[in-house]
Amino acid sequence: MDLQSLPWYGQFLVFLIIGAVAFGLFYFMMYSGTQDRVNNLDVQIDDLDRIIRTAEQKERKLPQLQEEVKRREVVLNKLKEILPEQNEIAGIIKKIESILSASRLKIQRWSKPVERSHEIYIQHQLSIEVEGTYHNLGMFFDKLSTIKKIFNVTSLTIQPVRKKGSDYTIKANFQASTFTYQEKKAAPKKKSRGRKR
Repeated sequence: MDLQSLPWYGQFLVFLIIGAVAFGLFYFMMYSGTQDRVNNLDVQIDDLDRIIRTAEQKERKLPQLQEEVKRREVVLNKLKEILPEQNEIAGIIKKIESILSASRLKIQRWSKPVERSHEIYIQHQLSIEVEGTYHNLGMFFDKLSTIKKIFNVTSLTIQPVRKKGSDYTIKANFQASTFTYQEKKAAPKKKSRGRKR
């Protein structure tokens, strides 16, 4: 069958079919793949725009955050002055013994320090029993208050001494505590199990 022997509308129809097939091939082979890549790039651009906006917001807050860090460092340095380090505990205990002796109090009982761990600090607590006079006990607490590190006295009980001929008139029991900062330990990282090939 010859193309020229067809009537004009038949020829037109054949060219229309050939054009549609060529357009379909072009669309499926070239344009649709390119359009998918364009769509993927648009999504990536949107994601990058969000990341950039977030980074710009954080950058605007940076001076404020740096100022806050400086304020907190000042507070931390002040706390370090009154909060003993772990290696200072033995020295503080010796200082208390020295103050007790200088106050002319007789140590009847002295427990080893008991450590109690709390969320952000460790409490080091001693149980102490002494004999002396009200005046000597007052001198001890006065001198104890001059220690620069945090030191608490709790559970104080005072009783009269009933021994005849004793120079001591009272017996005092109390708990003496100091504290050290406990840094939070980072959670251990889980080891990822790789596939053996």
